Amino acid sequence: MKQKLTDKQKAALWSQYHNANFQASSRLEGDEIEQVNLAPQEVAERLRALRRHYER
Repeated sequence: MKQKLTDKQKAALWSQYHNANFQASSRLEGDEIEQVNLAPQEVAERLRALRRHYER
């Protein structure tokens, strides 16, 4: 019997498909975009920095 995916697993799977489709679409248009992989701590710090910058 197959187990259903959790919401977190569904979100991660959707994100993987979304990134792959975006990169493939970009390549078709002639753009090459590198995927950026950040650790959760790096993501949180980047968000804090962006909020400080834009919420002046």
